[in-house]
Amino acid sequence: MMYHKVLILHSLDESTKFLKPFEDHFPDYYISVDDSDNSVQSVKTILSDLDETSFVIYIGHGSSEGLFLPNENFEYANLFLDAKWSNIYFENHDILLLSCRSNELLERIYKYNSAIGFGNIISSAHEIKQHNERNEIKKTLSNTDIDIFNAAYVKVSISIIKMILNNTINFSQAYKYYYYLINKEINNILMNKKINNRIEIARLLFEFRNEMVYKSNH
Repeated sequence: MMYHKVLILHSLDESTKFLKPFEDHFPDYYISVDDSDNSVQSVKTILSDLDETSFVIYIGHGSSEGLFLPNENFEYANLFLDAKWSNIYFENHDILLLSCRSNELLERIYKYNSAIGFGNIISSAHEIKQHNERNEIKKTLSNTDIDIFNAAYVKVSISIIKMILNNTINFSQAYKYYYYLINKEINNILMNKKINNRIEIARLLFEFRNEMVYKSNH
């Protein structure tokens, strides 16, 4: 599909700097969002002016309630878009939401053309701590382990976006390619004996893959 416009919206703070490769690979489509009114309103204006059908990628923190504005203190409470406004701004567009619990958010919005969302993406030591405080089964991962995990799904996501934009695949095929490419990353990590904590890192990628959803309204 030829899209009218492509946007990569990066909710940028210290905890999401690892997503900066999206800017390197897609400089013409990349926009960083900060928590200032000017930044938020500017991006919302761009979204409201999109012609159908466009391709919108959000990268940053999220929840089942919506997509968060950045915050340097890990206090994610202010939403960039809640479910109501997501329905308005994403209407008739293909959306890729690389954010926590966007799979649940997609249950609350329904006007997109097609969408891919994900589960609980543990991308920082702070989120490991939160997970371990809330769950009986603990995760033991170093910053290096988390970096390997983050790099793996970022690499796969960039590859898939490139394939979509090059018309190698269409958006409806992206889910299957995510599954395939994440499996390759899992295998590579498990085969690499230099990675001491490879089983735990692979488990994160299994969860990333298994909690992913694809939804379509056409």
